Amino acid sequence: MKSPFCCRFKLQFTGLLVGLLLGLFQFHVLAESSSPDRGNAYKSTDGEFDALGRAVVRLLQTRDAARFATDMSVSAADWLSWMTPKLPADDQENIKMFAKGADHGRDRIEAAAKALLARAESLHLDFSKGMLSFRIDAPKHFGSINYSESSTNFAGLTAPYLEKLEITLNPTVGTGAGDYKLVVRGLEKRAGGWRINNGIQWTAFPTNVVDEKTSRELAILEKVGSNRGFTGREDPALLKLGEVLVRFLRDRDTDTYSRDALISSDTVWAMFQKSGQKGPSRQEVEQEVKRRSAEQVVAAKKLFVPMDAAGIDLKLAEIKVNGVKIESSQSQGNSDTLENLMGEQFKVSLTVKTGAKAKNGSTLSGEYVLAVSRVTRFESGWIVEDGLRWEKFPDGVVDANLVAEMKFENYVAQHGQLPPQMVAPTIEFTTVVGEKKMRLSDLRGKVVILDFWATWCGPCQQPMAELQTLSRGQVDWQGKVVIVPLSIDETMEEVRNHLDKRGWTNTFNVWAGDGGWASAPAKAFRVKRVPTTYVIDQQGKIAWAGHPAAEDFKTMIHGLLKH
Repeated sequence: MKSPFCCRFKLQFTGLLVGLLLGLFQFHVLAESSSPDRGNAYKSTDGEFDALGRAVVRLLQTRDAARFATDMSVSAADWLSWMTPKLPADDQENIKMFAKGADHGRDRIEAAAKALLARAESLHLDFSKGMLSFRIDAPKHFGSINYSESSTNFAGLTAPYLEKLEITLNPTVGTGAGDYKLVVRGLEKRAGGWRINNGIQWTAFPTNVVDEKTSRELAILEKVGSNRGFTGREDPALLKLGEVLVRFLRDRDTDTYSRDALISSDTVWAMFQKSGQKGPSRQEVEQEVKRRSAEQVVAAKKLFVPMDAAGIDLKLAEIKVNGVKIESSQSQGNSDTLENLMGEQFKVSLTVKTGAKAKNGSTLSGEYVLAVSRVTRFESGWIVEDGLRWEKFPDGVVDANLVAEMKFENYVAQHGQLPPQMVAPTIEFTTVVGEKKMRLSDLRGKVVILDFWATWCGPCQQPMAELQTLSRGQVDWQGKVVIVPLSIDETMEEVRNHLDKRGWTNTFNVWAGDGGWASAPAKAFRVKRVPTTYVIDQQGKIAWAGHPAAEDFKTMIHGLLKH
């Protein structure tokens, strides 16, 4: 019998190994859903951020990261005081959730503070002597954080939010003269003042203090903090991964690919040990990494299918890596380190020179582009997480069918969903009531709202609650529209208990079956994140796909019913 942790570990692992980190910090990560306050209703007052500035000064002077984290992270008391009007005193489940979330948040801020101090120590900076003044230029525009998107328990709860706040420090003695700049990320206003959710990191040092390596790292981290991409010129470790993929194209050596391009069990085990959290055994880690690596090797070998079909052999070709880049990035760990970064849409641009020709007689020389949907950076460098594929061949080398297939795969990789107007995949699921097997095609002739979700997914809860009332008052929907929440939870029991507890019985609830992310329905619809919703028309074609909060379903369905 599988241990509950083993199942949970596999579930997290699939969502990028960083699923481990999401598991550790899941409450706060899922809660951080911010948006600009277009009415600009919140106005800061003079000196409003002085407490934060003083806390940063105290951190640098005393090196007490634990106190900084305790003072500046969202505490369980913050949550409970906020929720008291809405939360029954005996609701131990939510009280424990707040306490657990607060603990994780505090640990994360403490880790970021320690990384900040470690960076200063590596540069031989000593802020403990003399005076250390600070300057904060308060922003003019604030956003808001809406916790309703994380859970129905938070309905109507919002708070002023800042994506980042810059602080400039000026020491009098003990360090080099000049401005020392850092940024605090993910600030939200609570009754006791501003609290930190995402971390703290250096952004600039005086030129006479910092070396070239540190300057390069700070430039990368600034982009990561803003979820921007960067190139191999900025981070040579990206270029190294590109070169690993080129070698794989030449040699087709899956053992070398697995060793150099995929995560190792040693790295995963070190992550669990470093986290200090209870985790799987070393044997479980090795088994799961082995399984995951085998899946990725199978996916990587698919690179050779179009190559062999077109007669592309690059073993003797001259291959030049023109450039590598990722289109977006984010940190999944300490905000002041290059470890545990996630990159989306990694691209490797190649120029190939060869006298060989394709089966159709076209020259194989030209521009090629390899792509990976997700890559992750650890201390040892970047690794492939998921989605290795061809994005481009030289014109004329592959036939029209392969070009169309590549276009389809690139759309899915870029958007995380199937394209509109294609016929929805044939999938089978199990009804929660009655536990009957049925197919999506059984609903042909009706408009179907197919919502992939999970009980453990915070942002899924509010959309699920809204789906319960979507058809209310819509008399013309009777017999023509069906709302199908499809759970990817590990067991039917988890789904049924969750639905019963919340009274979510106004929708046609179904379960994907075994496998979670790897279940047949999730794989068929290319689901990589939840919630993901598809609207399927009467002919069984995809009319729309995306996050359920992004669309007016009533207007869309009325439009479909008119056709």
